[in-house]
Amino acid sequence: MKKLSAFFLSKVLHKKIYDEFNDSIGKLCDIYVTTEDGLPRAIGYKIKKDGEVLNCEFKNIAFYEDDDRIIIKGEGVREIILQKYSYLLSKHLLDRQIVDINGKKLVRVNDLRIAEIAGELRVVAVDTGVLALGRRLGVENMVKGCYKLFNKKPADSLIIWDNVESLEMVNNNLKLSVTYKKLSKLHPADLADIFEDMDINYRKKVFESLDQNLAADILEEIEPDVQADIIENLSQSKRDEVLDNMPNDEIADILDEVDEETAEKILLSMEKEDADEVRTLMQYEDETVGSIMNKDFIDFNINITVEETIELLRETNPEDEVSHYIYITDQQERLQGVVSLKALIMSDPKNKLREIMLTNIVKINDNENIDEAIEMCSKYDLLSLPVVDSSEKLCGVVIMSDIVEDILIPTWRKRFKKVG
Repeated sequence: MKKLSAFFLSKVLHKKIYDEFNDSIGKLCDIYVTTEDGLPRAIGYKIKKDGEVLNCEFKNIAFYEDDDRIIIKGEGVREIILQKYSYLLSKHLLDRQIVDINGKKLVRVNDLRIAEIAGELRVVAVDTGVLALGRRLGVENMVKGCYKLFNKKPADSLIIWDNVESLEMVNNNLKLSVTYKKLSKLHPADLADIFEDMDINYRKKVFESLDQNLAADILEEIEPDVQADIIENLSQSKRDEVLDNMPNDEIADILDEVDEETAEKILLSMEKEDADEVRTLMQYEDETVGSIMNKDFIDFNINITVEETIELLRETNPEDEVSHYIYITDQQERLQGVVSLKALIMSDPKNKLREIMLTNIVKINDNENIDEAIEMCSKYDLLSLPVVDSSEKLCGVVIMSDIVEDILIPTWRKRFKKVG
């Protein structure tokens, strides 16, 4: 009889446990773990006998194998009180969704690899493969035979625990060392793909726990129908936090997708100036430039100096995507000129903006068709395009990256689906 230092959870579940007198004390139903110190560590186990369930401390228990038969031995079995032992491997992890951090995707937990480290049993890996399912169902050899029949090898399906993030928070009792810390290493666009595939209940739980800045970045990248679902199901406090970190043009796009009651609640919770701006953006027709323009642009009065402008830029710290061009306006906020960031830095600090700006401006009206904006950005090789209203007031900018993400990519996807 060989003592096991590593095994799969499915191999030991529902197996009899024998005491020091070789009497059966019940079958192993599940294992309790704590995640407070790295890899999940076994701290208790659940046994069932004659309809009665006992929760026992994970001490003096060992796992053996004898001719492919698993034998579990327990000495001095002691029952425990449940408060601190609320995370169960089978109940809360098997068949659940987790994030494969390296693969940047959701995977299903089909089995768990457990190993002895420094005298303690810990979960070291997740098995997401077909063989793991076969192992649990008792048909592992049959699955292997099918692979052999087709001259194929099972894909490597073990993912080490450090490369996964559990999405299951059981009654808020599962305490990760830092909540969803591993997720923050991924790009918001990758996280958006993961959230779109996520079970609706997990999605809400995870989103509620995310840092508000990361949550806002992810929401901007998610498909409109999923955006609406998230916003409609978030708690009001979390929803307000997330939207407070998003530009008004993105909020307007989201509110176009949610139900009227939710949209009105959100607008009423916003600052009046922001709410008015969002309402204005929502009034634009879908195919117009105004419907996709960004309201977070950089503009300065024509009479301030280069030195003053640079100081104001340092204070406001604008986003990279709106920092390509600085727009110059008069007292009535009408567009008068444009200057690149490079030209600004290279100019005499004492010069006024009117002295260094370019006045031959490529611009577009807010009611023009989006196709016209795409053509102008392409023709003049622009990263962003100023948008003016009927009185020549600067009212926004169209950013080329937004056109690609919001217009071109969805259009290409639709075409590919039709071809497929």
